[in-house]
Amino acid sequence: MFVSIIIPMRNEENFVGKCLDSLLQQIEGRDNFEILCIDGISTDGTRKIVQQYAERDNRIRLIENPHKIVSTAMNLGIKQSQGDFIMCVGCHAEYAQDYIDKCLEVFERTEADQVGGYVTTVPGKDTAIGRAIAAATSSRFGVGPGGRVPGPEQETILVGYGGFRRDVFERFGLYDERLVRNQDLELACRMYKRGAKIIISPEIRIKYYNRSTFAGLRNQAFINGLWIPYTGWLVGGGVRPKHFVPLSFVLSILALSVTGLCWWPAWLVLACELLIYLGLASVLAAEVAKKAKTSSLLVLLAFLQLHLAYGIGSVWGVLTAPLKFGFRHKHEPGRALEYNRD
Repeated sequence: MFVSIIIPMRNEENFVGKCLDSLLQQIEGRDNFEILCIDGISTDGTRKIVQQYAERDNRIRLIENPHKIVSTAMNLGIKQSQGDFIMCVGCHAEYAQDYIDKCLEVFERTEADQVGGYVTTVPGKDTAIGRAIAAATSSRFGVGPGGRVPGPEQETILVGYGGFRRDVFERFGLYDERLVRNQDLELACRMYKRGAKIIISPEIRIKYYNRSTFAGLRNQAFINGLWIPYTGWLVGGGVRPKHFVPLSFVLSILALSVTGLCWWPAWLVLACELLIYLGLASVLAAEVAKKAKTSSLLVLLAFLQLHLAYGIGSVWGVLTAPLKFGFRHKHEPGRALEYNRD
């Protein structure tokens, strides 16, 4: 089986070498692999690093992505790939020594359309704040159920950093290029609704390097939250109920605050809501901080900034989606980009 590994990237000079090294050591001496590095016009040393690797290994190719976003990168890679099994990975991750073989083993054993693993989040920098952010974004309270909270092998809706049967993109379409975020979630929802088999397995192990500063966490959470309503507006779906929890939290704070100006008991309700949140968050922060060997106060601050920034981003997305994308009478999923393999 020929395997294509696609890596979208932009300004990843600090991570791309580690990523390529962790993949290359797994395919040493094997000719049935190619690695396609899809670069979004990087302005740092990313392209130079990839070119150096490509000069040493002809299985690596550098492909330019003028649109700079992940969805266009993935589609460029898929169209130019030769593999029967297409793997989609990221520079901000490091892969277990048996990652590729485990993906193929689970894929063949389960006859799935897509396979992936649970992601272990680690600090981008080994600081107290970095460890606190990694702990917060690895917990169910921080990010909800999903691929960042360990679990058994099972069918699911979404996996990250895994691989696809090639004909998935012929049957269900390619990534929706209107989406800057959530392109993987939208495709997964499209696949799931049409009966695709998506398997997540603990045998497939990935480490993800998360943001290491609170500013970076807020920015990431805001953009992720922003693209929840944007995705719903553009495709009429492609998101899950859990993604609207921070939006509901922020809206409840705003609504109760405004209502309190006219009806003072609303402030009591708001105070109770915040006390319940802070109490629960404090208990869980202490629990995860102990495992991460960091400060429970820092984890609590990470929870607060993660949830509030995500929710504020979603509120802003609701307000600006019609202005940014225009009013639409009919929502349709992104169309498949049809192509011939030959």
